[in-house]
Amino acid sequence: MHQIIALAASVVPLLVAGTPAGTATYKDDHLQAALVSAQMALVPGQTALLGVYLQHAPHWHTYWINPGDSGLPTRLQWTLPPGYRTGDIQWPTPQRLTQGDIHDFGYIGDALLPVPLLVPADAKPGTTVHLQVEAKWLVCHERCIPGKAHLSLELPIRGETGQDPRTASLFEQARIRQPRDVAWKANAHLRGDTVAVSLAGAGIPADAKLDAFAQTTQVVANAPPHIERHGNRIDLRFAKNDYYASAPSRLTLVLTAAHGKQRSAYRVDLPFAAGDRPKP
Repeated sequence: MHQIIALAASVVPLLVAGTPAGTATYKDDHLQAALVSAQMALVPGQTALLGVYLQHAPHWHTYWINPGDSGLPTRLQWTLPPGYRTGDIQWPTPQRLTQGDIHDFGYIGDALLPVPLLVPADAKPGTTVHLQVEAKWLVCHERCIPGKAHLSLELPIRGETGQDPRTASLFEQARIRQPRDVAWKANAHLRGDTVAVSLAGAGIPADAKLDAFAQTTQVVANAPPHIERHGNRIDLRFAKNDYYASAPSRLTLVLTAAHGKQRSAYRVDLPFAAGDRPKP
């Protein structure tokens, strides 16, 4: 288990690669963070895309929505003008982070956490809006350090806008790293201490190194499952999570397929049954 060390966070003005000049950003020895925008301006009545951009020092990481056996996911609390609303984080596919018997999911290197922003229809072109978010994270290597920062960004309101070239590559990489939602025939059932999952359908990856983990917490163990291929069907067997309390109605899984350095990810939402395998 990582040792957790308390550390006071502060916001300092600096320019992080890919962020507009003048953006309030955060930096310490383990992490840099900034609030960035995919577009040059906000348009009344349209949905924009913001992002919290995290740059980790070598060997350090933060966590996915399901952090795994240890850790905490990054949390965002927004302070916005009246009428503005944000959606949920569009979590990129994480890395599996294994240390001994501990299996976590998170981000190393650079990671952008995109968040949609709904701009009210009565926003006035020619004005400027101030956006602020309090980001809280746990950054870990051989020890864990909780941190937080108030990140802010000012954007103009215009009748039309375009992509911000300073952040275009960040948002494109985040889009590529999103798991693709698929409608495969799928089911999951619990029998004893094992959760059995069956996935079948067109597009099941072949000739790739597979891994799978749950976005839904406290249902399956975070260790890699046993995987068997049967043509266009994949059967997975997970150990039951130690904190399993009751059967959810549905289970969300992410399946990754690696071809060398190339990795694809698929997200599937499937019914869950506590008992015998459901009939096809």
